[in-house]
Amino acid sequence: MIRRIIANIIIGALALYIVSLGLDSMQITSVYSLITLSIVLGFLNATIKPLLKLLSLPITFITLGLFSLVINAVVLKFAFSIVSGVYLSGFMPAIWASILLSICNWVLYKVFDVE
Repeated sequence: MIRRIIANIIIGALALYIVSLGLDSMQITSVYSLITLSIVLGFLNATIKPLLKLLSLPITFITLGLFSLVINAVVLKFAFSIVSGVYLSGFMPAIWASILLSICNWVLYKVFDVE
């Protein structure tokens, strides 16, 4: 159990770092900030994101699921606003970052074979 949590934090941090290398609008200043951001983002994804998805279910249905990109961007932007030493400028970069982060997480989970 603890191993899985640590693996999720490390993979999340690695994905955030990789995405930050590709986006000029996303900046992470230290390893401590990166690990903290990974933990905060994991916590928000487990608590706030399901609630937002439930509340926005009608609009997500009408947009054929595309509104979930907005929800991902809002959660990501909120996580960046909580943690000091990390910067994400603008909402459109947050949407791009959430798309790239999802892809990067998927690839890393497949590579490292984490369930």
